[in-house]
Amino acid sequence: MLEKSVIEDIPEKPGVYIFKKSNEYVYIGKSKNLKKRLSSHFLFKEEKSKLIIEESDKLETIIVKNEKESLLLEATLIYKYKPKYNVMLKESESYVYIRISDDEFPYVEITRNRKKGGKYFGPYTNIGFVRLFLEVLQKVLNFRNCKKSLEKIKKPCLNYYLKTCIAPCLKEKENKNLYIKIIEKLENVLNGNYDYVRNFVENKMLYHSKMLDFENAAKYRDLLFSFDSLMKSQGVILNDNRNVDYIAFRDNMFTILKVRSGILVSKLFYESALTFEEFLFQFYYGLKSDLPEKIVFNQKIKLDFTVPITLPKDEKDIYIYEIALENLNEHVKTIKFNKRVLLKMKEILNLKKIPLRIEGTDISHRNGKYTVASLVVFENGYPKKEEYRRYKLGNILDDYESIRMFIRKRYSKHKLPDLLFIDGGKGQVNAAIQELEKMRLDVDVVGIAKEEELIVVRDGVIKLEHTDDVLRTLIFIRDETHRVANTFSGHLKLKSYKVSKLDDISGIGLKRKKQLLMKFKTLENIKNAPLYELEKIVGKKLAMRIKEEL
Repeated sequence: MLEKSVIEDIPEKPGVYIFKKSNEYVYIGKSKNLKKRLSSHFLFKEEKSKLIIEESDKLETIIVKNEKESLLLEATLIYKYKPKYNVMLKESESYVYIRISDDEFPYVEITRNRKKGGKYFGPYTNIGFVRLFLEVLQKVLNFRNCKKSLEKIKKPCLNYYLKTCIAPCLKEKENKNLYIKIIEKLENVLNGNYDYVRNFVENKMLYHSKMLDFENAAKYRDLLFSFDSLMKSQGVILNDNRNVDYIAFRDNMFTILKVRSGILVSKLFYESALTFEEFLFQFYYGLKSDLPEKIVFNQKIKLDFTVPITLPKDEKDIYIYEIALENLNEHVKTIKFNKRVLLKMKEILNLKKIPLRIEGTDISHRNGKYTVASLVVFENGYPKKEEYRRYKLGNILDDYESIRMFIRKRYSKHKLPDLLFIDGGKGQVNAAIQELEKMRLDVDVVGIAKEEELIVVRDGVIKLEHTDDVLRTLIFIRDETHRVANTFSGHLKLKSYKVSKLDDISGIGLKRKKQLLMKFKTLENIKNAPLYELEKIVGKKLAMRIKEEL
């Protein structure tokens, strides 16, 4: 525990203070006046302050020039060290970012993880949009998306021959300046200059058309059509190139509509007991979100921030801000409804905790082969698909043994949820409970008996009306576990089929099998491929044998 004497020499200046226990970060805060703020902690007016002081054995301070710098530094340190007692900005779902790595020749990737170095753009709501967007940008700008060390690459990959990468691995010195310019153009586009892409493609189309090169003109025409269709699919498109973030805030919930080049690219929801000012620094600097040209909020804010913060000014600002408010209000209603259902679930099922985190599983197999267990995760009533997992269990026909094996695999390494859902009746639920007890783990387990949709608990069954919110929620979780398990089991069967059929053909070893699958992708494509195409890879004799066997 820290003594109050540690603050005697603290100056009355703006800065950030850090409470630590050995090398563990307990709490990080900021203040215009460090000495005054730290003195208030030692008055123990709040239970939180008392816990922080009691658990800490070290206090560090960093002096800065002004409040803006202290907010920025605090947000950066909080997301780097994740102190125990700090309020963190929580995403309603895990959003994706576009990352440009900090390598000498940067590669570009889609990621949810923001721990690596480099530049991040986003967050984006729709990963499908991001994938197609990057696909178009790569065709236009020719940047690399491979993560390999260029020193280990001896020849360019397929992207070079498809003209979607200039292959800095081929002639590094000659390509360096050109590649740097490509990355600069990419950053410019990701910051909101989408017109560059459209103008580039349209000019290429017109150029090839004038040169009577209709094949390439058609290629750029199709690319232009794809780009326009992709942008229109985002919903809100304005007739200007504004790059603005619209932020609405109530009941500890934040909604952000990110508009880039007049196009709505993201609709984001966050939950946290932060002030608006704290939210700005945690969102843009802690979460590494890209900055717009301005931020629109419906209240006057006196804050020296990196970009202007204004009230809605014109009709378009007002129109989009009203959309942000409408989305926020609907989201708040949904969150409150979900929490009410989860509280009701605790009471009806007699659970130990409110099931804020539910993990569900289902077993699937194909006649005792390719047995798998799905793992789906729900937090606050929402699926967290980035945390879904699939477990291979071998060839087991016994559902009870499969459940016991899943329990051992999952919970010998991971924390328990508030509630474990098993897709099955009394036998399956009891198998899970028995295995958890063997492992000395304590968690509520429920299931659903499919015939009458009865909820199975440790001490019996509970029958609810088919329209009951609790039952509907559990059925939704059940269906999700079933979908994930069946999809994976089917995938394993298909994969095994693809490989085993080739393995049965004499003369095809690992190398040739890999070459064939890389070239033709599927067994069906190999079967239907012209003989001369197969001969290029395996020779005439073996090509004939493949045709005969398949």
